[in-house]
Amino acid sequence: MPTYHQLSHVQQALWFLHELAPASSAYHTGVALAVRSGLDPAVLAEAVAATVRRHPMTGSAFTRHEGHPVRFFPAPAPPRLQVREVPGLDDPELHRAVRAALNEPFALDTDGAFRFVLLRRTPTDAVLLVAGHHIGTDATSNWLLLRDVIHAHGRLAAGAEAGLDPVPGDYDAYVAKEAALLASPRGERLAAQWQTRCDGAGPAELPTDRPRSAHRTGAGATHTIDLDAPLVARLREAARTCGVTLFSYLLGTFQGLLHRYTRQNDFLVGCPTTTRTSPALREVVGNFINTLVFRAEFSPTTTFRDAAMAADAQVRAGIAAVAYPFSLLTRTANRPRSSSGASLCQITFNMIGTATPDPLMRLLLDSESGGDAIEYRGLVLAPCPLPQAEGQLDLSVNIRQSAETLSVDFRYDVDLFDPATVVRLSELFVRAADRSAADPDAPVARLRLMDAAELTRLMGFDDTDDFDDTDDHEEVPGLV
Repeated sequence: MPTYHQLSHVQQALWFLHELAPASSAYHTGVALAVRSGLDPAVLAEAVAATVRRHPMTGSAFTRHEGHPVRFFPAPAPPRLQVREVPGLDDPELHRAVRAALNEPFALDTDGAFRFVLLRRTPTDAVLLVAGHHIGTDATSNWLLLRDVIHAHGRLAAGAEAGLDPVPGDYDAYVAKEAALLASPRGERLAAQWQTRCDGAGPAELPTDRPRSAHRTGAGATHTIDLDAPLVARLREAARTCGVTLFSYLLGTFQGLLHRYTRQNDFLVGCPTTTRTSPALREVVGNFINTLVFRAEFSPTTTFRDAAMAADAQVRAGIAAVAYPFSLLTRTANRPRSSSGASLCQITFNMIGTATPDPLMRLLLDSESGGDAIEYRGLVLAPCPLPQAEGQLDLSVNIRQSAETLSVDFRYDVDLFDPATVVRLSELFVRAADRSAADPDAPVARLRLMDAAELTRLMGFDDTDDFDDTDDHEEVPGLV
């Protein structure tokens, strides 16, 4: 007989979104690696089965029971390895096939929220995909599953047992702890803190190329830029002189750009972050994501330093209050949930570090931009790019940092924005970063969104020497 389990608040919100658009892939997530060595599908299938047994979330399904959305275990059809033969595909075609496998709808009520797929061009050339719906997983969980599959495969291929010990924690304990918090005086204080943070402010809203529809389709794309080492060094130094983290400095700079681009003086931006704060949860598969809401307030005299320090203060306060669910805040703040756009934030900003000693994690992080193959537990593995999390919101900006450089992904809703618009916005972000790094005490209001050549073309000047792009000029009214 199946057992029924209460959902966390983030899972309840994702169930709501799934019911609105069950065929949408906007909340699909996964990891993929190219396998450049021999691989026995039967052994891999056994490794997948051992991994599913270790993590109850992977063998669960989701439905309504007595009027409430619940997780139940076991699922009618727990996930098994799917082997798909794709001989003759070139690299772009193979990548499209991998992405299509990620985006296939999940039958949450029968098959659950996970999919393990091996796409084989030849016996020594394949891609291993671990795909999931966010209702059951997050980025760390995806890595845990892939790690366990490869670990078990290596042991099984050598004739040993899978060697996957039981997980010490479980997701039910996390759900129970969340419920206890919300029923406590501290939960009431956190609710008041977040409501005060959001009261009177709306989400940052970019001008769109097309009208917003009643329901978001989840169709998206990604544009990536790289900030070069000299600029990154100057940004790090500017953050140091301001006494804030690099993330806070970049967040303040990005908020400054949004202020100039949208002409909003008071707005909200989200930041997805983890709630996996207990050591007991380190090995647990599940959704441990919450969205922190940061409020940006600008006046004509606000400097980049001011913006960075305000952002840093909100980041610190937000981390201390991360346990309060964003989805619950949306309801208590009287902001209706909708598939057409989040009511508290339509733009998110995030940064992840890529410095890690784990070679498999390093490989997965490198898969965003390419990298060299490695030998790992008897397999030759290489990065496999897997764009995802596109179209969830209007815009999601994700920064990946290495020792010297920063890569910035602009993930956007293609129903709202043309590619050229997002390319232009990314260029403006580089300009804002360069300006703030050069002079943290410069007023954000002086950030020009058009350079001298662009203004010359727009205003019909005959000679670019007639316009000097310096702060000595008044801002041209109406120009962003």
